[in-house]
Amino acid sequence: MQPFESPAVIGDYEVHIVVSEPPYYQNCYVVKHVPTGRQAIVDPGDAAERIIARVKENGGLETVDAILLTHGHPDHIAALAHVAAETGAPVIAQDTERPILDNAGQWGQMLLGRALEVPEITWFSGEPEHAVAGAKVATVATPGHTPGGVCFVFPGFALTGDTLFQGGVGRTDFPGGDQPTLVRSISRFLEKVPAETVLFSGHGGPWTARDARRWWKVMAGAM
Repeated sequence: MQPFESPAVIGDYEVHIVVSEPPYYQNCYVVKHVPTGRQAIVDPGDAAERIIARVKENGGLETVDAILLTHGHPDHIAALAHVAAETGAPVIAQDTERPILDNAGQWGQMLLGRALEVPEITWFSGEPEHAVAGAKVATVATPGHTPGGVCFVFPGFALTGDTLFQGGVGRTDFPGGDQPTLVRSISRFLEKVPAETVLFSGHGGPWTARDARRWWKVMAGAM
């Protein structure tokens, strides 16, 4: 599918994409539920001021219900402490991602050249629904890129982090990565979401679950 111009409009939602600077070009998503004006921030990467500016333009810091983390790698949480402090919103992450987030200082030094602070986390286990931004947002556990990687499924679209990209998958050579687990996670995720679901990943452009399934039928066997 053709890339959306930001924001992407899907049903009652605007999906605003804030891309961090090189070398990672990570996608932070500011999701706005238009009827209520409520917002959610997903994976606040290294673009703190632009993320905050987008939230303000969308209706204000007080409209943010939660900051959701698909996983805890530094390029996805570089602005987390700043954004959490500015919005006062709870930070929500899978509890099996603790080993990654607990070592944000070391990870940050290694990949960004600076230690990162992590604010208080509201941990969850399993695959709960989260009442944020005007809907009950489903969680699909997708370990493999990291131990606690997840995808968040909103009405009509999903945020896949670094589990699944347009024509690619997350790397598994970092500590906590596991390729066979990632393959199983992607297969399970693509079985669970409707074919018309738009998939927004942590890097690169969007595609649909239908297109991803076609690609995955070929790719899964090769992996």
